[in-house]
Amino acid sequence: MNATEARQLIEAAIPPQTTATWADLGCGAGAFTYAVADLLGKGSKIFAVDKLNQHLSAKRGETQIEFLQADLERQPLPFRSLDGIIMANTLHYIKDQEAFLKQLRAHLKDNGQLLLVEYDTVRSNQWVPFPLTFEKAHTLLTQAGFSEVSRIGEHPSSFRNEMIFACVAHA
Repeated sequence: MNATEARQLIEAAIPPQTTATWADLGCGAGAFTYAVADLLGKGSKIFAVDKLNQHLSAKRGETQIEFLQADLERQPLPFRSLDGIIMANTLHYIKDQEAFLKQLRAHLKDNGQLLLVEYDTVRSNQWVPFPLTFEKAHTLLTQAGFSEVSRIGEHPSSFRNEMIFACVAHA
């Protein structure tokens, strides 16, 4: 998925030109990092976090991007009071998803938002070891203390004959 497709998938959740601080957990090459940056306003910042070293631009438009190399399951996240967190195709690598989501909630401001993008599937494989459907994501987010969970978009998967969903939840 390219940055334009990523932006179209998530833009309903991010008010345009808002100055905010976000984190992209499991950022990979940065398609969703750049999509969020394109939506945010002047003076915004995104912490792009990945287990592997990534080479992302330090700035996209008026948004500063800071890359952090970290293992999300084994290392504490070094930031708090975020306006938003995006996890695009990342949660399916986390074994204890509910506990992880509870921890994430503590990194968000009151009414901060968590944006998930995931394969809408129950079938696991080596690339999606712990799959989740939108319904499972909704349940996990609610159990982790998030509210107002809503599906905001979907896109055909290029790797499977299934859909990718995007949803947003509030802390």
